Amino acid sequence: MNITTIKPFTTPFLSRFVFTPKLIPFSDREITKIDTELKDYEQVFLNPDIERNLISRNELLASFAISKAEDSTLTLQEAQDVYKLVLANEDFTEKKLTRKDHDKLEFFNIARTFKSLNQEKIRINDLTPGFLQEVHFNLSQGLDIFGKYLPDFNIYKAGKWRDSDSIRVGTYIPAPYESIKQGVEELIKWLKENRTITGVAIFHTALYALHPFTNGNKRVCRVLEHLFFRDLGLNKKNLYSTSYYYHKQKARYYKYLLFSLERQNLNHFTGFIQEALVLSMIDVVKLSLEAKRQDFLNRQDIEGPVKSVLKPLIKRSEIQFKNLFKYSRGKIARQTFVNYLQKAVEEKILLKREKGKATYYSFNVKPQPEEATLKKWLDFAKERLPYIPDDIKLR
Repeated sequence: MNITTIKPFTTPFLSRFVFTPKLIPFSDREITKIDTELKDYEQVFLNPDIERNLISRNELLASFAISKAEDSTLTLQEAQDVYKLVLANEDFTEKKLTRKDHDKLEFFNIARTFKSLNQEKIRINDLTPGFLQEVHFNLSQGLDIFGKYLPDFNIYKAGKWRDSDSIRVGTYIPAPYESIKQGVEELIKWLKENRTITGVAIFHTALYALHPFTNGNKRVCRVLEHLFFRDLGLNKKNLYSTSYYYHKQKARYYKYLLFSLERQNLNHFTGFIQEALVLSMIDVVKLSLEAKRQDFLNRQDIEGPVKSVLKPLIKRSEIQFKNLFKYSRGKIARQTFVNYLQKAVEEKILLKREKGKATYYSFNVKPQPEEATLKKWLDFAKERLPYIPDDIKLR
């Protein structure tokens, strides 16, 4: 096979980075095909209530995940409380300057900026150095006041390019601060000439490699990536987010990001971004299927304790008895657990299947279109990716 390695950029710092197109897991055409099939699925099969819940959930979780990229201590419940302020278009102020207050203001900035830019439908052609600085300003405004109160606080200098060379990412040394403006200008010009899915992934990786701001670079890169994928026609309904995938796979996110930085090889993180895209699309269908199972369980006229026992079947279509019992974590006596399952079988809520000495349980529902779609997409993903997270795999 003829494998060609290229150097996409010419400015002194970025010209060190190489890219080998043949070694990334998916082509743009393949990713677009899955997204198109997702649109077709959404149009025909996705319940409107489920769709609305997915859109609302995605915007919240994407903002939450972006804040977690900066090691926020905010819990999801706390993030939801702050997010209500954003939806109500209220101002956010705090009197006590603690770490928790910092994380709340940080999340407020992210959620407000992310929501606003999503609604404006920002395009790649709108990108300028000034716009980059504006995004950073909106994401980090007001945070530097915490430098007086929090130990080891990294200042942001909202909306201003980095002005020193003291920043390190692990052992990686970003671009000299004097070359940031030139590097940003080349990156923007290059992206406008390479308006592709892979182009956005390379832009994300290279922008972080430059590290144009003293702090907050990851959140800028994630927000822009989300907006630019949508500009290219992906994720039109805002049903999924690569940022939330990065949050769930944080250890691997940092691993591949550092691989790309330290080896000056754009492939490592570009491939991970593609993985996040494809598996996030797959997760939309899985969540839709889970929502239908949840609705099925909610409609059953059975006692609360019995419903509680059956909840693991929302995420997995069929579970072996011994594994299902593990979910009870010893809170229910084995015989009581067996009695609950038997009652659900008698009331035709559950199907019971025996294979050898093993017994399996599943909800008594008709096969859903999601199941065939999930299997097809997961089989395809398994051919290209060395790793599929357990929460996405079919069980």
